[in-house]
Amino acid sequence: MRRIAFVNLKGGVGKSTCAATIAVGLAKRGRRVLLVDADAQGHATWTATRGQGADGPGLGDVLMRRAAAVDAIRATPTDGLDVLPAGSSLGGANIALAQELGRDTRMRSALADVSDYDDVLIDSGPSLTPATINVLVAAHEVVAPVDAAMYAVLGLVDFRRVVDEIRDAYNPDLRLAGLVLCKARKDATSRDVERQLREAFGDLVYQTTIPLSAAVESAHARGLTILDHAPKSPAASAFEALIDEVLSDGRSEEAQHARRGARAGTREDAA
Repeated sequence: MRRIAFVNLKGGVGKSTCAATIAVGLAKRGRRVLLVDADAQGHATWTATRGQGADGPGLGDVLMRRAAAVDAIRATPTDGLDVLPAGSSLGGANIALAQELGRDTRMRSALADVSDYDDVLIDSGPSLTPATINVLVAAHEVVAPVDAAMYAVLGLVDFRRVVDEIRDAYNPDLRLAGLVLCKARKDATSRDVERQLREAFGDLVYQTTIPLSAAVESAHARGLTILDHAPKSPAASAFEALIDEVLSDGRSEEAQHARRGARAGTREDAA
């Protein structure tokens, strides 16, 4: 069972969109998928449930050990996709966890009892909260969405350092699986950001870029992913291609070794 976290310590880069859309896309391909919403804003929950939300215990209750993960998981309208919602208690849990022993490993312990899925996809918030640290400790792979804005590459230096520190301290299996450029425009700024990313990180950058799309925003307003709202749109086609890459990386040892090599190279360059 793969555990893929969508993390970037910058807001508005497309983490929730990527997590929810790829979760729905994988389920549509016949995989059993659990989407864990570790962002207190709950956008991934909203999208996975098609705007219905989720009552009852959520991830905050799980992290505070007031509920088991299996009791907080909800079915969604998409066959094969379940969600562990953020819940109204997640914001408070981020504060309360600061005083708790063993706070950094609670999500990993909770997910150890969840075994009925091919893939667990985890959305995260835009800052290094206790919940985000739990995400990184629980994950096997990290996908970092990056927006096509100036200085996007600079923020990844600190982010990569955080991933390395979590791996060294808690999670030796954690790897940076890839970077995906999101909200790309057909302009000079987006082209320059993509060039910088590929020069700095090489094969660690997915070949697929996700275009800025009004159809994606329209889908969000309806509590849908682009795959359900406009399945023939350029944005939907881009997400389908990204899903192909994510699946291929999971199956191919050669691809994994290439990405590990790219990760090691960027670490040496930064040293």
